[in-house]
Amino acid sequence: MKIGYLGPQGSYSYDAVNLYKKDGDELLEFDTIVKVIESLEKGKVEECVVPIENAIHGSVLDTIDSIFEYKDVYIKDEIILDINHKLMAKEKDLKVAKIYSHPQALAQCKKFLNDYYYSVEQIPVSSTSYAAKLASKEVNTACICNESCGKIYKLETLQNNIQDIDGNQTKFIVLSKNKNTRKTKKTSIIFSTKDEPGALYEILGIFSVNEINLTKIESRPAKTRLGEYMFFVDIEGDEKEEKVNKVLNKMQEFCDEFRIIGSY
Repeated sequence: MKIGYLGPQGSYSYDAVNLYKKDGDELLEFDTIVKVIESLEKGKVEECVVPIENAIHGSVLDTIDSIFEYKDVYIKDEIILDINHKLMAKEKDLKVAKIYSHPQALAQCKKFLNDYYYSVEQIPVSSTSYAAKLASKEVNTACICNESCGKIYKLETLQNNIQDIDGNQTKFIVLSKNKNTRKTKKTSIIFSTKDEPGALYEILGIFSVNEINLTKIESRPAKTRLGEYMFFVDIEGDEKEEKVNKVLNKMQEFCDEFRIIGSY
């Protein structure tokens, strides 16, 4: 099987996809999350692994927006990865003039950067592994990345565990064009409400009355007109369960658009 991920090698996505892949799978790297998911849509890969949420910085919007865009992409599985950010460079004794990393990593280390590198230029790039690649070639340059990057690009650790909180984790999802057939514990849906008073309240009330727990709700602009939104929601339970299926059918009465994007 061909599986896409956000590269280059050494990225957190690379660590996540290696936890998921099986013997014989072929890994294909892409330089942005949008391109990873687009590769699935175009049939270049059969599955892909992308980050969707971090404990510190929240949702990965490129992932959510791409799922909104592609109607035949489903979530098949999830991978939780512990995140240990390191400040690394090709040598220890240097004056750091700039720091590369992915925007999520920079945001997750905001306090550390403000405390110790407030005046140093922070440059966002497409992945932590690409940041490491750049830092390995440039003078007076550091990057925020992981241990895998350090080994691949022969970098020295300047500071370890620089994320703003202990227990930092990122959730990655496995996307496919095929839904799960196995029994699962969680379902993700996307919907937009009808343009009438109380529509969202009615939908949330359906979950409450039927004692179905919402574990995530995220709103994003519908990209139609100002004030219109799409909602990304995770609930406990498999869409094939009678109670869950009944609720999902009922809520569609209050939706303009509704899509189940997977139980996993």
